[in-house]
Amino acid sequence: MKNLICLTVICLSIINCSSQKKIVKSVIKEIVYKAHTRGSSETIIVNDYTVHFKTNNSSKTNTITKKEREVLDEIISSIALENIKNLKAPTNKRLYDGALHASIEITVDNKHYKSSSFDDDSPPNELKKLMNTLKELIK
Repeated sequence: MKNLICLTVICLSIINCSSQKKIVKSVIKEIVYKAHTRGSSETIIVNDYTVHFKTNNSSKTNTITKKEREVLDEIISSIALENIKNLKAPTNKRLYDGALHASIEITVDNKHYKSSSFDDDSPPNELKKLMNTLKELIK
């Protein structure tokens, strides 16, 4: 009988402790894409379910769906954010104004990650999917 009571108390303790575990998911607060060269600039900013797009001549704001936001979050989750500052650009056209000088900044929880610079039309392979998705969101 004592064994049964002890076993019951232990099981209830384990169940209670395991139910108190919190699942912590990173929250992507902001994504900022900036591209510029002499006389031209583009900025895309994603906050929650809003995308702001600004160029030298115009500005617009779009609302994105929950599904689009989930896709964006999934793409960012697959990127090693700690290493984006070290990514090598596949081309260097930005060095002679052959392409816009671009970078991406991502804020997750309270951490800020900024990529190395790259040509806007030729991002590092690790950022291609993110870039394509961002450009689709502003259409």
